[in-house]
Amino acid sequence: METAASTTPTLLIVDDKPANIALLSDMLEGLADIYFVDDSTQAFSKALVLQPDIILLDIEMPGISGFEVCKLLKNNPLTSGISVIFISAHTEAEVEFNSLAYGAIDFIGRPFNRAICRLRVQNHLLLQQQAKALLESKQHLYAEKQRLQVTLNSIGDAVIATDTDAVITFMNPIAERMTGWHQADAMGKPINEVMLLRDAETKQPSLNPIILALKEQRNVAMALDCELVHCNTLQSTAVEDSAAPIFDLDGKMLGAIIVFHDVGEAKALATKMSFLANHDPLTGLPNRILLHDRLEQACCLATMIERKVGLILIDVDQFKFLNDSLGHQSGDELLQLLVKRLQSILEPEHTLARIGGDEFVLIYPDIVQVEQISNLAQNIARISRQPYELNNKKYTMSLSMGISLYPTDSSDAETLLRHADVALFKAKQEGRNRYCFFSDELGQRMLQRHQQEQSLREAIAEERLEVHFQPKVSLADGSIIGAEALVRIRNQNGTLMSPAEFIPLAEETGLIIPLGKTVLIKACQQSARWQHAGITIPVSVNIAAAQFTDPGLLGLIEHLLQEYRLAPELLELEVTETALIDNPGQTAKTLSQFRALGISIAIDDFGTGYSSLAYLKQFKVDVLKIDMSFVKDMLADKNDYAIVKTIILLGQSMQIALVAEGVETAEHQAALLALGCCYGQGYYYSKPLPADNFMCYLQAGKASD
Repeated sequence: METAASTTPTLLIVDDKPANIALLSDMLEGLADIYFVDDSTQAFSKALVLQPDIILLDIEMPGISGFEVCKLLKNNPLTSGISVIFISAHTEAEVEFNSLAYGAIDFIGRPFNRAICRLRVQNHLLLQQQAKALLESKQHLYAEKQRLQVTLNSIGDAVIATDTDAVITFMNPIAERMTGWHQADAMGKPINEVMLLRDAETKQPSLNPIILALKEQRNVAMALDCELVHCNTLQSTAVEDSAAPIFDLDGKMLGAIIVFHDVGEAKALATKMSFLANHDPLTGLPNRILLHDRLEQACCLATMIERKVGLILIDVDQFKFLNDSLGHQSGDELLQLLVKRLQSILEPEHTLARIGGDEFVLIYPDIVQVEQISNLAQNIARISRQPYELNNKKYTMSLSMGISLYPTDSSDAETLLRHADVALFKAKQEGRNRYCFFSDELGQRMLQRHQQEQSLREAIAEERLEVHFQPKVSLADGSIIGAEALVRIRNQNGTLMSPAEFIPLAEETGLIIPLGKTVLIKACQQSARWQHAGITIPVSVNIAAAQFTDPGLLGLIEHLLQEYRLAPELLELEVTETALIDNPGQTAKTLSQFRALGISIAIDDFGTGYSSLAYLKQFKVDVLKIDMSFVKDMLADKNDYAIVKTIILLGQSMQIALVAEGVETAEHQAALLALGCCYGQGYYYSKPLPADNFMCYLQAGKASD
């Protein structure tokens, strides 16, 4: 199928004589893309498909005449707009008249005059192009007008147009709503009568920007703090935007337009966003961003007047436990009560900021004597310890605080904060519920702690963890009834790192999970070796709080039991009291899953945590391990003796097995046995031994059958 190009005019020649077609094609070459039909019966269908700009149509043709073809074309809406030029050897006036009467635009007689024929077709093509361009322009202008009309009626801004005398010629719906005027009523009225502007502060009338835009022929912004008064309700709305004059192509001013919108909510939102960007949403205190700004200012001022700036980093002791127990909403309410209490003793020049969940920073500027900040810290500690009443219940909280001074402890604000954090760490290490000052010695300790953390990471990565085993024995006859797996780390120089150094560090840094996993694997491996050697004893492994809540722990243990072909009763998990009560509901579920496997559960260091009888009953543990701190001094301290006795009676009444830790003398063994404790472990029997040494210890015949 032949189709015309979209950018080049097209010309269709309809003539039954090939010679005429060839002659016309030659004369008109270059004016358009030329197509032809030599059968008049096909002319209409060709024109319908091709849609040419001009058809050169011979009148006298076999089939149907040119007049009939033209009639078909003009009667069809798809072809009626095509220009037709008749061609004929008859040049009589009547023929030419009939041609024009059928709707043709011109008539060309034969024989052809090359120049005249070409010029006529060229002129008609030009007229066609101009007509098309004019139609397209009209369509474009109409579409643009409709688009602008819809846009003006749809946008969220109010729009008012005026003539050069500031008389209204247009208002969109938003302008109608904001002014209270309907467009029909406002048309022809002065802008000042319809759009009542005034100053938000003085309430005095304001000059409409459109007046100034027309007068000075320039864009004019609306005055700040301007408000629009509604004509019916007389209520005012904060507005802003601008007016601009409108010019024609010759630069003649036609009028002006003003665009404005309601900024009342935006101003309120901006104020709120500005506050939230610099303040804590819960307490309304400055946040970390505003804190840094005020701290920088305080330090600069202190340098100028040769004074000091004190910084107190405040942390609520054990707040996570309190928050989890009461719920986050109650925890937030307690924090708000604490903030109100702190603010009651602060001076206006002090800045109290919240930088974390339960962390606050207090800036004390313009310090002359260090005692000033020390006294303030004492007052904070005193009032914070007083009971807090919430929902008709009373709660107590204590604070740990770290204090650093500028420029005594640091020369910039960032270091001042870091040193206060170091001092806070010291306060927590010393037992919490106190405040400590930063010192160089403390800084060195923090550096050492960082180095220890790196060493711990390297030891885990390089698999320098060792598992030693300490026997659990029957206090009655000394026979071995089990073993506790205890982790040790060997330094690169061959010495062993104390567990007291790396266990707390591993718990703080989260390394306790990979460390605990390694110990669990090595303990199971060693238990399998003993089993292959014909010795079968249970092995207990310490599980940290972070491990206990790890959803992958159960799957790991199932895998290890299957891989090393260990009976579940040969594995015992030792968990601290604190780990068990962090989430009692989840704890009970986890323990039931372990019991379903046949694994025993022991509470390690019993008596040092927060266990209650209700928890013991709910959790149904198998073993209570009496903490060595009570056993060690039970023969010299009657309080420790009473605690040990109570724990033993508790275990007996609940039918829970008891293991005493820290049995170091025969007197310990005898006293515990007399109180009814059947099992123990400690240096009296053996220190923790490397795996090979423990194997020898077992093969010496001391394992129970």
